[in-house]
Amino acid sequence: MTPVWPALIPFALMPVIFHWMPVWRNNGIWFGVTVAADYPGSPAARATLRDFRLAVWLLALIAVVIVALEPFDGWTMPVAMIIEIGGMFGAMAVARRRTLPDAVRPTATRSVSLLEAPETMPFGAAATLVPLALLGSAGVYAYVAGTWRAASGFLLTGGMQTLLMLLMAFGILRRSPRGRVAANAAATSQFRRVMVEYTIVAAWAMAALLAALAVVPELPTMLFMVIFPAIAVPYILRLIRLGRASGGGGDGTPDECWKLGIIYFNPEDPAIFVEQRFGIGYTLNFANSATWIFGGIIVALSFSPLLLSYL
Repeated sequence: MTPVWPALIPFALMPVIFHWMPVWRNNGIWFGVTVAADYPGSPAARATLRDFRLAVWLLALIAVVIVALEPFDGWTMPVAMIIEIGGMFGAMAVARRRTLPDAVRPTATRSVSLLEAPETMPFGAAATLVPLALLGSAGVYAYVAGTWRAASGFLLTGGMQTLLMLLMAFGILRRSPRGRVAANAAATSQFRRVMVEYTIVAAWAMAALLAALAVVPELPTMLFMVIFPAIAVPYILRLIRLGRASGGGGDGTPDECWKLGIIYFNPEDPAIFVEQRFGIGYTLNFANSATWIFGGIIVALSFSPLLLSYL
């Protein structure tokens, strides 16, 4: 196999993801626009989806040809990536603009249960104790074995990345909307819990791998490329299943507050995290001042191992 062929794998996988992404959710959102419950089955919606998918596969073909022919020397991969990913988001923007004339206003009625128990962190105290135990045990081993200096970088990175992921899980749990649309309230709650659970399990995996590297630095880095997808795929399938089980009515956020259908900017919304309108997961409310504080903490934690390595 020539060196160029492995590089084609992500370019080939990208259109598969974008091909199915518009139909992962069934909550009254079509290409980032609130629509009637029966709209996705309409001729206009099917035509928009067909043209979007055609553009996605055409862009992927162009990117694969560029990578295979390598016409830009060292710039081949960046050029192909910009064409494919940028073009796909451009195709999504076009599909959103075609859908906007058929938009419906989100219901002003909000749903909230006064009897439902407050949501708690999945796994309870174990969410925090498991990574602490893993990293702490590796630290004790490294100290006793006299390899603390070599292991400290892995342990510091593991601690900061684990804290980062647990902080994100807590933020989603506490500062994301609760049942704004009655038809989607139960699915929204389940979706949030699965997403938080996945983030915690991924934090455990991160702590376990870095603890293992602190003890056995010769471990192949391929483990990261195998373990995290193996964890992510079952959770993604669960999230897609929950999304397909949602009712209509949208997500209760105004269409005009979604810039290009992917960036949420609503100063009147107290939420920090809201569900993405395209794809699976959560995004930030960039108009909330608390978001920038939270985001600053996340950035600081992300870069702290690098900064501390120079001390």
